[in-house]
Amino acid sequence: MKNKFNLIFLCLFLVITGYLQAKVISKNEYNLIPLPNQLTAKEGRFVFSNKVVVENASTSKEIQAVSTDFIKKIKEVSGFNIREAISADARTPALCFITTPGMGKEDYQLFVTPTRITITASEVNGFFYGIQTLYQLLPPEVYGKKQVKADWSVPCVEIKDSPRFAYRGLMLDACRHFAPLDYVYKFIDMLAMHKMNTFHWHLTEDQGWRIEIKKYPKLMEIGSTRKETLVGYFFENYPLIYDGKEHKGYYTQEEIKKVVAYAASKQINVIPEIEMPGHALAAIASYPQLSCNPDSTYQVSGRWGVFEQVYCPKEETFKFLEDVIDEVLDLFPSPYIHIGGDECPKTAWKNSSYCQQLIKELKLEDDTVPNAIDGKKHSKEDKLQSYFITRMEKYINSKGRNIIGWDEILEGGLAPNATVMSWRGVEGGLNAAKAGHHAIMTPGSYAYLDNYQENPEIAPTTIGGYITLKKIYSYNPVPADANDLVKQHIIGLQGNCWAEYMPTVERRDYQIFPRAVAIAETDWTLDSNKNWKNFCGRMAEEFQRFKILNVKACTNFLDVTIDTHVDDGILKVYLENNYPGATIHLTFDGSEPTTESTQYNAPFPLKGTGSYKAENMLIKAVAFVNGKKVGKVAEKRLYGNLISGKNYMVYPNPGAMTGDVFGPNDELGGDKKTLGLTNGKRGYIQSYTPWVGFGINDKCNNELVFTVKLDNPAKVSKVIFGSLHNPAMSILTAGGAVVEVSSDGTNYREVANETFTHQFAPHGRQRFMNTMNFEPTEALFVKVKIKSGGIIRNGIDCMSSVNRPAVYTGDLLIDEIEVY
Repeated sequence: MKNKFNLIFLCLFLVITGYLQAKVISKNEYNLIPLPNQLTAKEGRFVFSNKVVVENASTSKEIQAVSTDFIKKIKEVSGFNIREAISADARTPALCFITTPGMGKEDYQLFVTPTRITITASEVNGFFYGIQTLYQLLPPEVYGKKQVKADWSVPCVEIKDSPRFAYRGLMLDACRHFAPLDYVYKFIDMLAMHKMNTFHWHLTEDQGWRIEIKKYPKLMEIGSTRKETLVGYFFENYPLIYDGKEHKGYYTQEEIKKVVAYAASKQINVIPEIEMPGHALAAIASYPQLSCNPDSTYQVSGRWGVFEQVYCPKEETFKFLEDVIDEVLDLFPSPYIHIGGDECPKTAWKNSSYCQQLIKELKLEDDTVPNAIDGKKHSKEDKLQSYFITRMEKYINSKGRNIIGWDEILEGGLAPNATVMSWRGVEGGLNAAKAGHHAIMTPGSYAYLDNYQENPEIAPTTIGGYITLKKIYSYNPVPADANDLVKQHIIGLQGNCWAEYMPTVERRDYQIFPRAVAIAETDWTLDSNKNWKNFCGRMAEEFQRFKILNVKACTNFLDVTIDTHVDDGILKVYLENNYPGATIHLTFDGSEPTTESTQYNAPFPLKGTGSYKAENMLIKAVAFVNGKKVGKVAEKRLYGNLISGKNYMVYPNPGAMTGDVFGPNDELGGDKKTLGLTNGKRGYIQSYTPWVGFGINDKCNNELVFTVKLDNPAKVSKVIFGSLHNPAMSILTAGGAVVEVSSDGTNYREVANETFTHQFAPHGRQRFMNTMNFEPTEALFVKVKIKSGGIIRNGIDCMSSVNRPAVYTGDLLIDEIEVY
């Protein structure tokens, strides 16, 4: 009987134990970014307490520092006094550092059991990354600065990890807007947290020189300060408007040394960028003799863009740059020095007798056949740039370092040992790799963090474009069909944080995060291991870390995306939210959604939804998890009409601005049928993204012709379309329009003809909604002829351009065209 009781007790104990273990397993989460390349989940947890010891037998001061920093951090946030020990017995919970020769420099293994955490690596880099993983397994409060009560434990796991790429970086532009030192340190911390190993520091520009060079004090006295800064978007106003406020700042050599040392303690290499031969206006303003017109006076620029004032390739210039490089090399132990090489206009060189004589002496000639590397024909001035870059490369090589340059250094012949940073798409990097040169991929369409990342209608002004978190995450720097040479020479991915529209540290945070962590994961995690939905699941905790770290990240990940798509010929409304486990609730009456509001379950047609008027559907939507809102309320007014989602014909064809065509930028996937004119969404003044642009001239009778076929003959009585007015961008609002209808698509008759008059504001962009009413008439085809808004005067209405005549017809930007 006793044995039977013991058996029952044992079974009950095992059931309870199994239940408890099951609960433990269900709590185990691995919200790691970047995702380790090999992770095996295990049962149980390791609990931190005063009993835990750190066993580190390494004689390396660097490895000792990693363990010491961890001990200090645990003490700071939990209050536990973890002690160091040479060894720990099996019964003592311990964190053990084990050095194993033969592993890759950045490889590590992290094994966690209920009584042991073991980090195995061969060098300090691996141990550092193992600790970063351990931090992310702990509660987010570990990133705080004060002691709190939390579940100070980590899930059991086996991780064997190594990075995909050797180069994993972010670039910080400190020139367009100066970045305070505190932010530079914060930036480095965020890189380290996500296992990025390169901080590319952009230090010289047309808008400011940001590094102390002792031999040339005017660089700090003059070059580091501009008298004012452009207001608004670059092409928003003409004449340009400035804020009238001085902007200045530079880093002393002592400050730079401390930054470099701090970064090194985080296993981060700091690469300085000293721009040449273009983007040199701050230096030329300081020392005009460096230009091709030394008798001129120059100013540090307060506006953005590309300037014709570039370094003149004369001995005085090379002496200056060599002296600068000498001081830079003393500050930065980096094996790479970035020398820019991008966006160098050749006008000054073409007009310079000195440069033309040098071209003759160097026997440089225009290409008659395409260049073997990039397949383009290059001018003799392009080849002069190659001479410039190659000469500086030889000098830097003589000091034991190598150069990195933007992909323009391919033009006119590639410098022998250069690494190419490919920003104008992916071809530059691929071409360099095929030629046997290392390449770092940083394409503007995927890795430029100064672009919009959420609906520009509600976002702060930035440089333009539209690159979502999802799009960045989708990027694979090495195409699946790449050859072995390309796989060998593409060494990594970098995100670029250009700062024209990042005047504050909060704006930098907003633009950079969370997209930078998608870059970090692409850099570290094998493409075969990446998964968007899995990434989203891990991002939920990442936002908790952001909050504790006071990172003012863009939060549209938490919000609902409201969009339209054509599905089986019907324009439907799609709502999406990426937060794990969230449900979407929406309203149509302007009220704020609650959990009692309609729950979104599937796309619905834009027309004929309940009792709401199709032409004026106001949607408000928000995501909820466990009854709590996780983001802000998204709001969008949509305009369903007789041609919503319809294909159409236009003449002339759209130019570069094709409207919000659904492709890689779109959160929901491709839908190239809808284009931008019939998607139910009206354009707005904050961005050019939704607008469709047309170059108007005599060839098209100075008008845009839009033709669309209805599903069936229907009574029509109204046409509405929007047009943008922005003379500084050579865009004029429509001057008038004609509406014609047809029953057969051949014979049309006019039903409306209007000339528009508008009140124009003295500055900025304006949107005009043009409504044309007419007697109801039956139609199967509708044609809208939109007339040009008139003439642009080159240099008066907009900035002077040598590529335009003195007067020309203004472009048309249209969105949306609606028929009722």
